[in-house]
Amino acid sequence: MVIPGFPQKRQKGTCFCVKSNSITRTIYVYANNLPAAILNQYTELSNLVNGVDVRITLFLEQAKFMTKAAYAIANIQAFGKHSKPFADMYARVLRNKFAASIRVWAPSDTRSKSICDRQYQLRKIVSPMQLAGSQVSRQADSAKWALIDGKNTVCFTTNDYTATDKRTPGAAVCLENAGVYNAFRRAAFNPPNAVSSSIIKSDANFVWAPSAQNVNLDREHSIVRTMADFIANNGDIKVLAYSDDPPNLPSRNEKSKAKGVLLVHSGADDEAAWFVHTVPKFLAHLGGYSWPAAETAKGHMFLCLSLRKTNLNSVAKAIRYQEPYIYANNLPAALLNLHNELSNLAKGVQIRVTPFLEHAKFTTKAAANIEAFGKHTKSFADMYARVLKNKFAANIRIWAPSDTRSKSICKGQYQLRKIASPMQFAGSQVSREADSTRWAVVDGKNTVCFTTNDYKVGEKKIPGAAVCLENAGLYNAFSTAALTEIIVILVLSKSCTAQVASCKDDNNAACSFRQLVPTLRYQLHGSLEHHQIVLKFFVYKPPNVVNSSITKSEGNPTWAASAQTIDQAAIHSIFRTMASFVAEHMDIKVLAYRVLLIDNRETDAAAWFVHTVPKFLAYRGPYSWPASETAKGHIYSIPGTIHIR
Repeated sequence: MVIPGFPQKRQKGTCFCVKSNSITRTIYVYANNLPAAILNQYTELSNLVNGVDVRITLFLEQAKFMTKAAYAIANIQAFGKHSKPFADMYARVLRNKFAASIRVWAPSDTRSKSICDRQYQLRKIVSPMQLAGSQVSRQADSAKWALIDGKNTVCFTTNDYTATDKRTPGAAVCLENAGVYNAFRRAAFNPPNAVSSSIIKSDANFVWAPSAQNVNLDREHSIVRTMADFIANNGDIKVLAYSDDPPNLPSRNEKSKAKGVLLVHSGADDEAAWFVHTVPKFLAHLGGYSWPAAETAKGHMFLCLSLRKTNLNSVAKAIRYQEPYIYANNLPAALLNLHNELSNLAKGVQIRVTPFLEHAKFTTKAAANIEAFGKHTKSFADMYARVLKNKFAANIRIWAPSDTRSKSICKGQYQLRKIASPMQFAGSQVSREADSTRWAVVDGKNTVCFTTNDYKVGEKKIPGAAVCLENAGLYNAFSTAALTEIIVILVLSKSCTAQVASCKDDNNAACSFRQLVPTLRYQLHGSLEHHQIVLKFFVYKPPNVVNSSITKSEGNPTWAASAQTIDQAAIHSIFRTMASFVAEHMDIKVLAYRVLLIDNRETDAAAWFVHTVPKFLAYRGPYSWPASETAKGHIYSIPGTIHIR
């Protein structure tokens, strides 16, 4: 079955604003300035920062939490899979945990099949697929995600759907939101080889709309705006950024493919964001915004979630299971002391005991349900068949690179279907080979999962993640709509200023998924007049362009062009979100593998930004897009803004 995916070789990113107790995965931390005061409060955050290994079973972690907004709570589930459990992120973790059928978009091998003969199925989304006049292939897409049918849940993952990926640590962050779920189901893509993108937000009708600017421009784009406090200094926003191919550094050749950013308000504001993406050489901390031109030819996806700080441990733990490389981290000790898992992530504490799979559930500040899965190298688990299909206990359809051994699974209660490639989508033909995104839809769950693993036998040994969002609108968008080259899901914090740890849209407004979105009033310059408005959005960059698209949590979520191309250090949601990472902001502490920003002021705010771009987001960089990533598709996500509890 043809399922919406992303254009040629894309990569993805996710940003969640989460609570500080929600962080796992085996990762490489490349930036960290989290103060001791924070680390002392959060044991897991301290373990993350200090590199404390996971040494005992079980090596699978699941966390559930909610995003910040009391009036718009979103459920989040985060799964972390260690390398030791040899568990597949999709079939064993997501499918089983959700007890639902799932659909997966991730690289796959010939041994990793769709599962169609079980109670809960796993479907590999066909590659290439046609989306909005563009052909998107699994091979050219760095995005990995899954939809949980019947659960209104989308999971953003890090594992391929391959046999070898069972031994690869990974994670899945799952958001329960009907709008997001439907948006992923009907996702529409712009043509490949472009820098334009589309965005989908959590408004009443989730549809992809063009981003305000191309993704290679540093202005008026949701990514630029979201990452403004990452690429430029903001003392109140602290960050942690991770990537297997960070900007201004040699490729790490790590097993993990995780890319993302955590943004945390270091003060009292309860603000945090998790931004996940798929773009290599992207988002230099304090380095200015720069889009890697080489990634334009590929499809990429970005996810952003705004969370409460109380979710930081769940998020950190899920990231740890992915065994990331942290390239930026200025999270203060005070914050790490409050969040033990965040401390473990920042310190590089290894996961040494089973299970090697992590599963976390939480809600965004705007009431969107998220499930995050982390798969460690030792889990030897396939992200799609073992994790997503089993965890959701549902049929799934996946879009990810695959090999001949990884088949669709048509027997059993829950099936796994590989989306056919190429596929025709909204007038565009999309091939798996030209797409860097990996994702899955979970049938019957209204869930979309953003993943990092291919669907290949070898991926069982590769760490990975899946971030799943339950939202009927998003699910339908991925099932039916056409996406452009960058999908970014940004989940807003309560503040509209750039000087907070939150997800930013192209208008520099904070955003997060929620069930009901009141009427928004915009000022002339695009900022929200009411500081407690909560939105969220995805950003996706198709292959061969620096344009991107963003979707936000408005009444009718649609993909819209980003305000600026992703390579420009201005007016883009990623740039705005990461401003305090790429430039110094004393109140914002960071830990980067993907990036965690923590506001050091008394604001109870943190943000988790996840992405797929190597060599991106240099700590105090400034913002610089890796030109080599323009040819690829990337996705960025911010799961949400989080409270620190």
